[in-house]
Amino acid sequence: MTPVTFQGHGAARCAPHGADPNDADRMDVARLVGQGMDHMTGRESLMKKSVMLTAAATLLIALAGPVAAMEATEAERQSAMALLAQERADYPMYFQRAHERYPAIPRGVLEAIAYMETRWVHVDPDAHGKAGHHHMPASYGVMGLYRGGGFDNQVAEGAKLLGVSERLILVDPETNILAAAALLDRALKNDGGDSRAGGGVEAMAGALARYAGYGSGDGNIQGFARQSFAYEVLQTLARGVDEKGIRISAMPIEMELAFTADRLRLLGAPALRLDHGTDTIGATDELVEEHPVRAAGRVEAQASDVGIAMDFGEALWNPAHSSNYSTAGNGRSAVIMHTIEGSYAGGISWFKNPASNVSAHYVIRRSDGQITQMVREHHQAWHAAYHNYYTIGIEHDGRAGDAGNWTSAMINASARLTRSICARQPVNCASAWQGPGYDYWHVVPDSVRIKGHGMLTSNQNRYDPGRYFPWASFYNLINNGAPPPATAPTYWVDTYASAPGFPSPTGGSQSGSLHAGTNYVYCKAWGREIRSGATFNRWWLKTDLDVGPAGQWVSAYYLSRWGNDEARDNDGYDLPRCDVLPHGEIGRKYYAMGGVRSHLGVPDLAEMAAQAGGRYQQFRNGMILWHSRTGAFAVAGKILEHYRATGSETRWGFAMIDELNAAVSPVSGQRGKFQYFEDGLFLWTPATGAHAVHGAILVHFENNGREAALGYPKTDEQAHGSNGRKQQFERKTLYWTPERGVWAQ
Repeated sequence: MTPVTFQGHGAARCAPHGADPNDADRMDVARLVGQGMDHMTGRESLMKKSVMLTAAATLLIALAGPVAAMEATEAERQSAMALLAQERADYPMYFQRAHERYPAIPRGVLEAIAYMETRWVHVDPDAHGKAGHHHMPASYGVMGLYRGGGFDNQVAEGAKLLGVSERLILVDPETNILAAAALLDRALKNDGGDSRAGGGVEAMAGALARYAGYGSGDGNIQGFARQSFAYEVLQTLARGVDEKGIRISAMPIEMELAFTADRLRLLGAPALRLDHGTDTIGATDELVEEHPVRAAGRVEAQASDVGIAMDFGEALWNPAHSSNYSTAGNGRSAVIMHTIEGSYAGGISWFKNPASNVSAHYVIRRSDGQITQMVREHHQAWHAAYHNYYTIGIEHDGRAGDAGNWTSAMINASARLTRSICARQPVNCASAWQGPGYDYWHVVPDSVRIKGHGMLTSNQNRYDPGRYFPWASFYNLINNGAPPPATAPTYWVDTYASAPGFPSPTGGSQSGSLHAGTNYVYCKAWGREIRSGATFNRWWLKTDLDVGPAGQWVSAYYLSRWGNDEARDNDGYDLPRCDVLPHGEIGRKYYAMGGVRSHLGVPDLAEMAAQAGGRYQQFRNGMILWHSRTGAFAVAGKILEHYRATGSETRWGFAMIDELNAAVSPVSGQRGKFQYFEDGLFLWTPATGAHAVHGAILVHFENNGREAALGYPKTDEQAHGSNGRKQQFERKTLYWTPERGVWAQ
């Protein structure tokens, strides 16, 4: 952390002998803040007080250690929340007046919209011009009204309905609330009510969907995004809210009166299949195991192969539009935290809008920690400018400047996701930022691999996730489950008698002894034979002697079990040879997978150079490939056989993910495996064998339902005509020519 330097008025200051030299600095900060607050009157802006507290807290946190930083950040957050409560004091009166002016809107609906959109904060996205965040169109005021930029211009429409200036809607909270009420009242009149709901609050669902402001399209997919907005508003009413000046009375909501049964099933489904080409949505069919952290009481619908193919099993799969991300390879060596600067539903809608040109891999909901994945981790989401090629982006519901934004549900969900990424990808959870958050662009070292958007180079107009993101406590959460370091583990063995120790497996004078009983060893090496009659062993075990020095050798002859020339641990696993122990990134991956207990088994060869600049290591049942572009991943079984038979890394590049379960074949009913490499996708079932798909045919295959729709490849790509290519799948054959592109037949 960069030290903070204070300069006095021409005189240097020193801390008392034996005292923390930062104590004087902290006292100066406190004194200066106190003087500034003393000079403020009750009529001055709450915002000025908030700015002064923020500046002082930033300095204090920068001087503090991790524990003190957590305490200081929490104290500052509480102060900011108290100021927000004062700011909200008049809002209930404004909402009451709006309901009186527009009596068709049930009490509580406007309040719930404001809570979902801004948490009753009068938002001015232009106030932080240097740090503007435009991952979705900006919204304004207590109600979070959009002003164009790809969504509806609710500010202009509201001004027209009220007969006031747009500026008044932007700067005055009461007028902002009235503008939203006018827009919702208009939507309610256009909707014509819902006879199914009998006039209750559930009848607002259609009007809320129209009001949402996510664009003019009336297609099924855009309609689904708008109805997701309505669903979340009604959920807020069903739960009720009582926090820091926000009070919304809970009321009974019958969701089946607000949405048709089919639509409600989609709104509650943990995985969806969305096809922009045909503008259709479908919940998937196959049951998935309930995740232990699913919110209690949430309706779990059915999910299918789409969910199985995702990177993080807890997430919903709701893909961004294909024009908003790149299928180019992603190194996945860092995680970048964002705030969406709007609502969860609005952010998802924007990433699905083909005109937005932005996306993130994941979006997390504030209220319950629901996670939606929108881009596969091995693809490049467009979220961090020049850093997209190696980063995974996580967007969080809400706004960076909101002190109350970071609910425990959202932080815990973000931590679970990040821990999973660390376990599966070449990201080190121990490299996460532990210092303060910032409300301005502040670059941190590149060695920090889990950090905020505003901590990256070339992102000068960003500061999310903001100063209230709890970095110190988040660090603790994610490092409880970080991958183990790449150090060789120990293995437990039983010896039936005291075993003499030697400095080498090939000879030398006895250096000590290992007592009979249960002992740990590190690895084995081939050496001189120890024999008694028909019993013999030439393996030697490296260990630390009970009597004598560490790092010595005892014969495997003294093991209580196993046979001649065998050296296994007490669970029956082969002990690894000392000369081939994995290390570095390959070692980190191997031990995170379980080492000798993993499906790879023991290492056969030492790590060595690959043909295309990376590294690899051969194990009994597979290999681990590593390159700085991709990280380390295991390849095994039939996919490995075909990979080797068709050119290995010189043809296909390095593995980008581990092997995963693929969809059920629509022809054979078999569930296969798949694995992405830099230059192709390998798929396998027992019925079809392993084959690679690549190039333009792969793009068409991915964009048209992959194996769930077209089946598994039955052949590799073959020549077609004079200048074309073709590949047979279980259901179709895909053809390609330069003139026509790809088509199915």
